[in-house]
Amino acid sequence: MTTRTAWAGLTGLAAVAATAMVAACGSTPAPTSAGQPASSPASSPSQSATASGGATLQASTGLCSAVPKLTALSVHRVNELPQNHLKFVFPATSVVTSAVTVQTVAKSLCALPPQTGAVTCPNDNGVSYELTFVEGSQRFTPVTANASGCAVVKGLGQPRAVKPATSLWQDLGLAIGVPHPSQNSFSGSQATTSNTSS
Repeated sequence: MTTRTAWAGLTGLAAVAATAMVAACGSTPAPTSAGQPASSPASSPSQSATASGGATLQASTGLCSAVPKLTALSVHRVNELPQNHLKFVFPATSVVTSAVTVQTVAKSLCALPPQTGAVTCPNDNGVSYELTFVEGSQRFTPVTANASGCAVVKGLGQPRAVKPATSLWQDLGLAIGVPHPSQNSFSGSQATTSNTSS
């Protein structure tokens, strides 16, 4: 009896979830009597959009106000200059599901100072990271953090500077399991080749 009741409950939940997913995905508005689609409530693309999987996309400019509610984080490395053959001690893509850890990384991002004035940037090796935060069923648009050059974070409104005294790289490294994380861990190291003669 208990197993049958539990199964019936799970079946009911699955049906409700399926109905919610269909509703979340949306559909084409029904045509009006004039044959034109009925107007839908206006929504600003900068505030939210519907992802193909039915998840709601939120603008990352609202990320800092949502820090206590964040539940997951996806980290994806982008290498625009693969010919440099840089080496890394961690995979190009990682997913963090500890809410406390995710919120720590977000706090570090939101604490970064705005980039102001003219700056002189060191060599930029083309490596950046796309940080996609999740709040329940809502996903924020990616925040981009450059790991070299001026080490700028974009996607939180005004660009922010990752200064040496900030803890972003350390917090992000600890979140994805990088041993002894630093900015150098994320910018990569030059691959060395040994020349041997026979």
